[in-house]
Amino acid sequence: MIRDFFSISKPSLKEEIEAIEEKIDPDVLAAIDAVRRVGNIGAHMGKDINLIIDVESNEAQILIELIEQLVEDWYVSRKLKKDRLSKITELAKLKKDKKEENK
Repeated sequence: MIRDFFSISKPSLKEEIEAIEEKIDPDVLAAIDAVRRVGNIGAHMGKDINLIIDVESNEAQILIELIEQLVEDWYVSRKLKKDRLSKITELAKLKKDKKEENK
């Protein structure tokens, strides 16, 4: 989502997150980085490959909810805003055209 929404491509997810630091709410940034750190536990196992840290279903739900929130904030809200602003611009054009017709 970071790559798509912000058109960013860096060698690592950590660098991509750092690249959007000034562009998003600090709480959102912290949550995204926390997901990255949780993912690193499984993706980059330490020396003890026998160490398994369980993930509870409610923990997975929390991570899914962040993704849902980002989709809402980054895509859905942006689309709704764009549509709303387009309607205003279109309305102004229609009123201007009517005014021109009545001259």
